[in-house]
Amino acid sequence: MSNVLQRCPPLGSPHPTAGQGQGAPDSPATPEGTGWQDLANARAGSLLSLLYLVLLTFLGSAILLAEIHQRSPQSRNVHGFLATLMLTSCAWMLWFGWRSSQNKGRKLHQDHHAGASWLKGGLSLFALATLVLDCLSLGYYYELQHCTSVLITAFPVVQAVFTIIQVRGLACSDSPCPLPPPRFGLMHTLATNVLMWMSVVLDESMKQLQEIYDAHEPERSSPTNSCSCATTLCHIFSEGAAYLHPFNIEFSLFSSTMLYVVWKNTGQAACPQQPCPRPRGRFHLSGAFVGLVLGALAISATFGVMISFGVLAKAPETVPEALRTYYIFNSVLLSAMFLASLVGIAAYRLQRDPASTDCSKSVVRSLDVTLLLSSSCGPLMVSVFSLVAIFFLHINGSLHLLDLCFSLCKTIQVLGQNLFITEALYSRPTHRPDTPDSPPGNEWVFSISGGPAEEPVQQDVAARRESNCAICPVWILYAYGMRPHLVSQIEQAFYGFTLWVIIVKISLPLGIFYRMHSVASLFEVYCKAC
Repeated sequence: MSNVLQRCPPLGSPHPTAGQGQGAPDSPATPEGTGWQDLANARAGSLLSLLYLVLLTFLGSAILLAEIHQRSPQSRNVHGFLATLMLTSCAWMLWFGWRSSQNKGRKLHQDHHAGASWLKGGLSLFALATLVLDCLSLGYYYELQHCTSVLITAFPVVQAVFTIIQVRGLACSDSPCPLPPPRFGLMHTLATNVLMWMSVVLDESMKQLQEIYDAHEPERSSPTNSCSCATTLCHIFSEGAAYLHPFNIEFSLFSSTMLYVVWKNTGQAACPQQPCPRPRGRFHLSGAFVGLVLGALAISATFGVMISFGVLAKAPETVPEALRTYYIFNSVLLSAMFLASLVGIAAYRLQRDPASTDCSKSVVRSLDVTLLLSSSCGPLMVSVFSLVAIFFLHINGSLHLLDLCFSLCKTIQVLGQNLFITEALYSRPTHRPDTPDSPPGNEWVFSISGGPAEEPVQQDVAARRESNCAICPVWILYAYGMRPHLVSQIEQAFYGFTLWVIIVKISLPLGIFYRMHSVASLFEVYCKAC
């Protein structure tokens, strides 16, 4: 996604030729107002498809929330509604593929930036986990066929077909296509993924709440429930599916992201202008030594704290000690990450000149920043909710102060991280006159040995290299760190356990996606600084 894509008129609008604008008599006459009509039609189509997404999402949300009183949103009505959405999305994708195959001679639309390679790789991995989840769910429902309907039993099959067709379509989204994808079909499929994500989040939240309620009030549980696992194989299917639900949640988020990218790029044509000249990038391990050492120390310390927290949190009497260890370590870690972000921002600001910003308005670069800021709402939401609970609950004690410090550090770190990545992505290395231009294309030289002493590496580039390498390994493991949000009693006492569980379940998938996106963006920033 580091290539440059100029923002161009919609497909079908006339492009100026060399003779136009210079009084060439032989230039073909273009109907006046045709370009404006195409642009108006494209904007109207985008607006209507966006409204369709909002209305369909609200409709599905109402259906899902209406079934919460049945102790799980996975009822027959919800299964039927989601299956209908998936089948119609599959029908649209198959129809579009058939239409494209009938017009192979027309190569009008090719989206080179329909998704980054890390996004497509993550989509494939999460899709594979979703298919395994569908197999386990099918076996689980088959074991409970005496108390489940045919619709619920067949739901994993429909989801597997939808997953395969969607991954196939998104994987080929950057190949030459005779026709641009219809916006309404993209929005319909995007709404389907959003509602699938919401359904799994609500289902997991209600199951966790029910388990906790049964543990605290055994008399309210229903041991005589006939629709429960009675065989060992059924328990294996149920426990295996529980571990794979987070992958299904991330698959829905990844699919929604790529569908949004394709929808945003629909109607955009690549301009014939050449991208801005960039110096050849060089990757030297010697320049990243300090950053790698700091990252290795952070990874080792995080493993130790993670194991300690897992052991201490098992016993109720050692939970305060586990939370105290977690808060202190993460406050120090987040503070170091925030300082690294400030160093990176200062380095880019000090070296900025009139030609240091990206010379094109890249559609994909804007989408990168939009997705980064949107997904950061997940960790920011938990931090802000925690701050509100801490301020309004007058509780004395060290855990209260440590939770306050941790929430503040997390908030400012996410904000500083977003500012640093945005600043770095929209900047380009300064092109010095004495530096030879790189040959056409993106050429990167990778080396694990120390660079020669006469290599013209400036001090500011080395500083940015160390800063980027120091923050990137920290993010890699912090994305898979501990989640003691449900262990702390402060937020539960203020919001209530049910509401707090729903808040955490909604924000955590967004936080994971944000951290993975940050790792990819920081690696791109690091390669630019090299």
